[in-house]
Amino acid sequence: MEEWPYQLVVHHLQFTLQAETSVHLGPQAGAQLRGAFWAALQQFACIDPTVRNDPHHQRHCPMCRLFALEVMDGQRGINPARPFAIRPPLPLIMGDDQVFMVGEQFSFGIDLYGDVADLFGYVMQAVYRMGNIGVGYGRGRFTIQQAQAINPLTRTTQELFERGHIIQTPGVPVTQTSVQQAVKLLPTHTLVLRFLTPTEITHNKGQVATRPEFNRLIPRLIERCQALETYYTETPAPTEVWRERHLELSQLSQAISLEKSHTHWVRIESGSRRTTERTSVSGFVGQAEFRGDIQPFLEWIIWGQSLHIGKNAVKGNGWYEIVKEG
Repeated sequence: MEEWPYQLVVHHLQFTLQAETSVHLGPQAGAQLRGAFWAALQQFACIDPTVRNDPHHQRHCPMCRLFALEVMDGQRGINPARPFAIRPPLPLIMGDDQVFMVGEQFSFGIDLYGDVADLFGYVMQAVYRMGNIGVGYGRGRFTIQQAQAINPLTRTTQELFERGHIIQTPGVPVTQTSVQQAVKLLPTHTLVLRFLTPTEITHNKGQVATRPEFNRLIPRLIERCQALETYYTETPAPTEVWRERHLELSQLSQAISLEKSHTHWVRIESGSRRTTERTSVSGFVGQAEFRGDIQPFLEWIIWGQSLHIGKNAVKGNGWYEIVKEG
């Protein structure tokens, strides 16, 4: 398979907040935070809402770059993967509500993918406005106490916000170099993943996988990596390279066994203020152990920690982490 370095970069933003009124988040807080993020951006970040379907407008409008990009020749439909994902606060038991009382602090993250990192100022302003608009049931309000950029692979952090003002832009992204360094630290024949938020993987024309079978995960992961690189980097790998990767890794994944699965299915729905519709954000959560020749997959598994996997990634679903030995 031809070598073609992955071009994406990921900026992990972490916001520490203080509840000014009671903040009541549902069992999948990511969906509520994503909705509030959209509502906040609506207030100020779209240059001209009347022309949102115009491709030229979409390329330059901050709101549309984050939420409304449409590509007519998109390989998986006209709506490509969004260039961000929410990292919600996690309840002690997945599926439970979370309530933060007045004065209590909590945090959530927004991961920015590829070239939308230049919209950091808009993201920061949107989070500030989210606190004024309110989030969750009853629209609880909050204030920003801290904003940081975090690289989970190198464990470096960068302060971005001080005394109500942005002091610098994010500068510690996850890159191909940091991923390759992380690969060297992992075993090559065993892998343990912890699925932190509901993860829904489909296969065979929409059939839902109820367990994290490796040969179901890998094709969806490679497709997500391809989609984000294709739409949000200047020099993505050619389609032929991705086709070859997908075929080879999908075939190799058949030999990886699911040795232990301590996962369970969580049924959750999220509602939309804009459409009033309810959609499923269900999926499996928990821990799974795989055995076999893991080496060919490690780079992409590490990227997946930043990119999420499966449906509703933008709402925080499909967030997993590698569990290291010891």
